Amino acid sequence: MAGVAYSDSGAPRSGMGVDAADYDGDGWQDLFVANIDQELFSLYQNQKDLTFIDKPGEIGQATRLLSGWGLKFFDYDNDGDPDLILANGHPDDMVEIQSLKVKYKEPLLMFENVNGKYKNVTATSGDVFKGEWPARGLSVGDYDNDGDLDVLIINNGEAPILLRNDGGNRNNWLGLQLVATKSNPGAIGAIITWEAGGVKRSRWKTSGGSYLSSHDPREILGIGQATKIDSVEIKWPSGQIDKLTDLPINKYIKVTEGKGWK
Repeated sequence: MAGVAYSDSGAPRSGMGVDAADYDGDGWQDLFVANIDQELFSLYQNQKDLTFIDKPGEIGQATRLLSGWGLKFFDYDNDGDPDLILANGHPDDMVEIQSLKVKYKEPLLMFENVNGKYKNVTATSGDVFKGEWPARGLSVGDYDNDGDLDVLIINNGEAPILLRNDGGNRNNWLGLQLVATKSNPGAIGAIITWEAGGVKRSRWKTSGGSYLSSHDPREILGIGQATKIDSVEIKWPSGQIDKLTDLPINKYIKVTEGKGWK
């Protein structure tokens, strides 16, 4: 009924990696699902009536011969909107005996969110994107605490890959560590709304996403070239609403439910 069970041609697909975010900035959660080769990956746009429409755009053709596992909506350039990284690898290590086009090891893909549409920026994202990998899990977090999100990719039978983000923190940001007092311990389901430079954005705090993976529990709010954050509002799962002002930029702060920040 929601439009996410089958492809547009009515075929079931082999969904593996999955994530949710408001990629088009309309306040409603959209979905991304990675599938096996020939099935295309799915970018489901929320129609605000409990239904979705699959609008993969450039992602469709780029993933036709790939099998997706780990994936994540994440703001790699701190401009405030969710970009997308995909980790791929065929489940059958003998697939190349049967197919001339489909490979066991596959490339990573990176897509930049440009005004609510995804542009393939894989070719300009670093030398690691020129390689091929038997990728499975993918986890996102700021491991070096420099204000931009890095990526760890787990490979099947091979060493993991740690991708350090070089340049995402050229744009300004604010990092949040949410500490719940009444809500669930992870503050999962909190709605974070921030305003800077005349632009208001919002994000739901989620727990998982990707494939058998979890992520840095801190949130980084990107504000682009704005030099001030006007306000941050956190609607906690308990119903408590905290509005924060006089905030710093380019640092992490701790926000305690009902008690403000420090």
